[in-house]
Formats: sequence, structure tokens, C-alpha cells
Amino acid sequence: MRVLIILTSILILAACGDNSKIRQMSDNELAAKYADCLDNAPTAPGKATACENMRRECERRREELGSFMCRTY
Repeated sequence: MRVLIILTSILILAACGDNSKIRQMSDNELAAKYADCLDNAPTAPGKATACENMRRECERRREELGSFMCRTY
């Protein structure tokens, strides 16, 4: 059990790094993929986590750029 927790923690930290796939997405690609999340409301844990990561990236870009906004509804 401890090993599983450690491995999961490492994967989460790696996915949140500056070179993650989500950070490398173009604004248009990120907005489209997040809009898909909003439209389909995923129930699979992995997909729900990915959608939450995209939401956070949208918020990060909005704060940094001031004008970029993903759809919110």
C-alpha cells in the first residue's frame, strides 16, 4: 500500500511540472479539450482528474495572461 501511495505521488508531481503536456497545449487546444470536459461531465476517475488539471491550467493562464479564458459553463 505504501509503495502505491509513493508511486501515485510521484506521478502527480511529475504531471504538475512546468513541462507537462497540459502546459504545452496551445490555448485553442486547451480550450477545446476543457469544453469537451464540460459538455460530457466524465465519471471515470482518470478522465475527471485530467479535466480538473485542465481547469487549473485554464485558471493559471487567465491569471498570467489576463485575457485568456476557457469556457466556464
